[in-house]
Parts: sequence; C-alpha cells; structure tokens
Amino acid sequence: MEEIGERYFDDLVSRSLLQQSSTNESRFIMHDLVNDLTTFISGEFCFRFVENDELNKITEKTRHFSYPKGRFDNSKKFEFLYEAKGLRTFLGEKQLLLPWENYNSVGKIMIDDLLEEFKTLRVLSLSSMGIRELPNSIDNLKHLRYLNILCTKISHLPDSICNLYCLQTLILSRYITKLPTNTSKLINLRHLDNSGAKMEEMPPHMGKMKNLIKLPVFVVGKRDDGSSIRELVELQHLSETLSLLNLENVQCINKDTAEVILKNKQDLSELKLEWKHGHGAEDSEKERIMLEQLCPCTNLNSLTITNYEGTSFPKWLGDSSFSKMVSIELRDCDNCFSLPPLGQLPYLKSLEIECFGEISSVGPEFYGNTINPFRALELGGLPVQLPSLTELRISQCKQLVASLPNSPALHQLVCTGKIQIPNGHDYQSLKTVFIAGGGDSILSFLPEFTSLYRLEFFECLDLVSFPSGGLRAPNLSQIVIFVCRNLKSLPEGMHTLLPSLVGLKLYGCPKLESFPEGGLPSSLESLAIHGCEKLISRRMELGLQGLHSLRSFTISNHCNELESFPEEALLPPNLTDFAISYLPNLKLLNGKGFQLLTSLKNLRIRSCNNLDCLLEDVLPTTLCELHISDCHLLKERYGNEKGEGQVKIAHIPRICIR
Repeated sequence: MEEIGERYFDDLVSRSLLQQSSTNESRFIMHDLVNDLTTFISGEFCFRFVENDELNKITEKTRHFSYPKGRFDNSKKFEFLYEAKGLRTFLGEKQLLLPWENYNSVGKIMIDDLLEEFKTLRVLSLSSMGIRELPNSIDNLKHLRYLNILCTKISHLPDSICNLYCLQTLILSRYITKLPTNTSKLINLRHLDNSGAKMEEMPPHMGKMKNLIKLPVFVVGKRDDGSSIRELVELQHLSETLSLLNLENVQCINKDTAEVILKNKQDLSELKLEWKHGHGAEDSEKERIMLEQLCPCTNLNSLTITNYEGTSFPKWLGDSSFSKMVSIELRDCDNCFSLPPLGQLPYLKSLEIECFGEISSVGPEFYGNTINPFRALELGGLPVQLPSLTELRISQCKQLVASLPNSPALHQLVCTGKIQIPNGHDYQSLKTVFIAGGGDSILSFLPEFTSLYRLEFFECLDLVSFPSGGLRAPNLSQIVIFVCRNLKSLPEGMHTLLPSLVGLKLYGCPKLESFPEGGLPSSLESLAIHGCEKLISRRMELGLQGLHSLRSFTISNHCNELESFPEEALLPPNLTDFAISYLPNLKLLNGKGFQLLTSLKNLRIRSCNNLDCLLEDVLPTTLCELHISDCHLLKERYGNEKGEGQVKIAHIPRICIR
C-alpha cells in the first residue's frame, strides 16, 4: 500500500503538481495555480473552511472537510456540517502558534456529536482542537482508518478504541503514557506513531500486530506479559526509525531468536538503543552479549547507543559490512575502556562520542584495519577546510580557542568558547548563529553575513556592546538576547541596517537602557522584554507607538515599578496580542492606554497578584481571547461563572482563568 502511495506521490512531483520546498527539503508545496485547479476539480466533494467563506457550499455530496485552528468553539458546534451525511475526512490543520497561545478548548459534547453524526469517517484529525478526552463512542467510527490526536491534551485512550479494526494509522499525543491492554486487537494497524508520547510501557502482545510498519518507540517491559523484547520478533516489517528504551529490563535473549530480533528488519534506517542512566549493570559481559545479540541489519544508516555499561563493544559495531552507515552517536558509556573501530566505516559522515569516563587514550584500534580511516567524515575537530559542511555545533567547550573552518556552505553555527573567524573566509550561506558564553571574537565579522536571518546570544557575560557601525544583515528577521547581564546597547542603525527584522526578544539584560538612535525597524512585528529594568524605566522614550507593524508585545519580570500600565500613547493601536506577566507591583490597568488599542484580540495576564480589576468598560471590543493565570485577586473576582465579574466579561468569546 505504501509503495503504491509513494509511486503516486513521485508521479505528482515529476509532473510539477507538487514541488519541493526551497526552505525545507522534507516538505512539498503546491503552486497557487495548481491549488486553484484542484479546488475547482474537487468541486463540492471537498470543502476547506476559511474566514468569511460561505457555509452553504457544504452539501450532501461533501466528503472531505478541513479547517484551521480556532474556527470552532462551544457555541458554534458543527451544525452546518450535518448536511454532509457521508463525510469521509474531518481534518484539523496545524498552525503556528504564538508563544503564549493555546489550542482552543473543545467540549466533550461536541466530540460526541461529531462521532454520532459522521459514522462513515475514514480520516479524523483532532490535532488542533484542545480536547482532553476521547469518548468511548469512538468505536462508532467502524470504518475509521486514520486517527490523529497529536496536538491535544489527551492522556489516555478508551478501551473502545481497540474495536476500530479498520484502523491503519494512529498518531498519539505527548501526554499518552500507555495504551489500552487490548491494543493488539488492532491487527490492521500499520503506523503507530508514538514518537511524541512519553511511553512508560508497551501494551501486551504487540507481536500480534504483524502489519506494523512504523513504531518509533518500543519500551521494554519488566514482566513477561507480551511487552518484552521478544515481541519484536514478529514485527518483521518495521521501517524507518526504531528506539528501544529501558534495555536494562532485558533478562536474556534466546539464541534461537537473537538473529531475528533486529537483523531481519531490512527496512530500518535509524536505530536507537538506550538503557536508563545509572541502571547499574551487575554483569558487564552479559550486557555486552546482549548488545551483540541486538545486531541490526547492515542496511542501517544511523545508530545511537546511550547509557551502555559494558566494558567493550560487540564485533558488529564498526564492522565494514555496515557500508551504508553515515551517522553514529555513542553517549554515556562510562565503563568502556576502548572505542570500536569506527574508522573503517567507509561512508561515516557524522560521529558524536560523549562521556566515556574510562577512556584515557585513543589508539589505532579506533581506526580499524584501513589505511584511510574516516575518509567520509565531515567533522572531526576543526580542520581548515570543510567545503561541504552545512551545520557546526560546538557545545560545552568553554575553554576551546579555535578558528572556524572555511565553510562556504555553512548554514547553521552553534558554538560556545572563543571561536575566531580568520580573514578571507566565506560565510555568505550562513543563516542562523547561536552563541553561548562567548561571542566577542565572532561579533566583529557578523556584518559580513548577508544571508543571516536568525541571531541568538545566550548567557554571553562578556558581551557589552555590538561593533561600531552596526550589523549589516539585510535578511536578519529574528534576534534573541538571553541573560547577557552586561549588555548596555543594541546594534547601531537598526532602523536602516535591519530592514527585515520582525522579531526581537530581550531576556535578563538589566544594564540595557535604551534602543539605538533611530529606534527599532518599522518592520518589527513582535517584541518581548523580560527582566530589563532600566529599559522599561525609560519606556516612554522607546518610540513603541511608532512601530506600525507591531502586532505582539510581551512584558514580564519587572519588580520595582509599573503599578499602572500601559500609559496612554505607549503602544501602537494596531497591536493584536498583549501579554503581561510577573509584575508583582501592578495594581491597575491604565484605561487610557487600553482605550487606544483598537485592534487588540488576545490579552494574557499571568502572575500579577496585586491586580484585582480589569476595567471592563475600557477593554477593546475587538478582544477575542482573555487568559488569566496565577493571579489570585483576578481569579477571585472573575473566576466564578455566576459571579458579577464573570458577567462583565461574558462578551469575550474565549476566556480561560486558572
């Protein structure tokens, strides 16, 4: 089935009906003209809900329905959909959220109605609905083949889900810790995506689900109840990625089955083997034998081993027969006295080795029986030339003093320590830079990075100012400065030299007093200021009202003032999202300041315990969402559903008080 789908997909790409995204190679996009054509051809069989669209387009012929996040609430329900009695697809579209935004909450009654009305559904995605529980009536959908609860707060599944015998794909939320006991009854399940879940154990008798192709995580159980590693023997078709967790629970592996646990799974491309940290192996040789028996197929591309407590590695690790291996990560193997012969892997490009406490030296055994070891490795140390390098990460190396390699293809740089850039090196492709704990030596060259679109500084205590002349980065769109306690000024000429800047976040910069001369770029859409006391004390001089593109503003963690906020004419009237948090002295929302925010849609207030009133009469009529958390006086005034305070704000469509 998957092979047929891949052929169809490849055919669409070859005919240019789908095109690979230029910004993300794993994604494909559709040209607007092709989208218009497919929309016309699909006619009344497909309906996508958009703002201000006519709902009467839904007819009894409608089979496929999709909608963006936030289009439904408890008052609207799904009445307008009831005409589509034969609906096959109900699909929520995932959208980018602001940092303080939550998925809209959907009531249980609404979901019950959905499951009762549309029993012919084949595809059901609840991923953008803030549902916390999946009703028992889910088994009404006898024909369901695809169920997605990824972006929900569902923490457990009802036993009735095991009656969905046609189900082929199940995508779990990150709150799921275990599955129903009878999950193995889903014998037609092919894709069980638990990669985002925090699984504590597997359900019994997983081996009965012989059609499984995708199972990203398998947690080895302690009991021999069907959740043991032997269940993998029957799952012969597993492909792509597999993570085996809690391997310390494996008591023994039968020699007759050892060969087929992993070695017969030819479609696996990535394997992760993980023991719990500090599990305390009683017999290191037994642990080595067990890892020997977990030998994968030689088709493997990527291998990660974590918290292994054997004193040596098995023979298969580093064997040249693994000719397709391109990435290996070995972490926290504290008992190992020597490294495996990884040098003889002919196509190994990426190698990470961390926390080998017993390794005192690295000798010829690391290179293996080859004259030219590591001939395909893209990064080992800091060589002078790495023309194909696209990403460089240097972490926990605060004492490292080195020159950055000449890497014209470099897209991403993440580094700590004293990293220098020699004159003449080309970094025109560099798009993102993250600097932690250093940064002085690299800053003087940042103006040359014309492709840079994201720049972050993290705990750079030596950073006081930026180079004279500012940063010439015409494509820079995001700047994040986090806990740079000695920073006194931002780059010069930001309003002209950074014409593409849309996001600026300032965290924990107590010495920062003002914005540069000329202010911030007019393109700025989002501004967050956290713990910058001096900057906020001069807030009326910052020129925020002149930022006509600003849509989102966040202020938090200021203790010494702000009893009333915001002042009149402080913020631009086009602001749509406003977040206030951790202002312990705030006692009053300034009515004159709020009256001018005529476009405000979302207001979020958190941890302002001296604030006891919202000034309901001056809140903008455009306000759609109000979120209040950890504000005990506000909760006391507005938290009671029948109280006077709740009545005064009842006109706001979405309210969350906790």
